[in-house]
Amino acid sequence: MSLSRQTYKLPGPLAGAVASSLEEWKKNNKVARLWQKDASLWSGTDESNWLGWLTITEEQLAHIDALKRIAEDVKKARFKHALLLGMVAPASVPKFCA
Repeated sequence: MSLSRQTYKLPGPLAGAVASSLEEWKKNNKVARLWQKDASLWSGTDESNWLGWLTITEEQLAHIDALKRIAEDVKKARFKHALLLGMVAPASVPKFCA
C-alpha cells in the first residue's frame, strides 16, 4: 500500500520563500538535527525544553502495559465520553498567552 503525497500551492513570493527555506533545511541537514533536538535550529536558548514531542512515542511505549490497563478500566466502566486536555511546558505559557 502506498500513501499519497500531500501537495500545496502558495502565492508566488511565499512559494519562493518556502522553497528557499526547504532548500536550506536540506543543505544544512536540519531534519536530522531536529530529531537530535538541536536547539540551535532556532535561538539556541530554551528550545531544548520544548522538543520532548519528538520522542513521545518511545516514552509512551515504555509505559504500554499501564496504558493498556487504563484502557481496560475505561472499557469495563463503560465510559461514553472522554475529554482530552492539552498542556504546554510552563516556560512556553507566556509565549502563547501574550
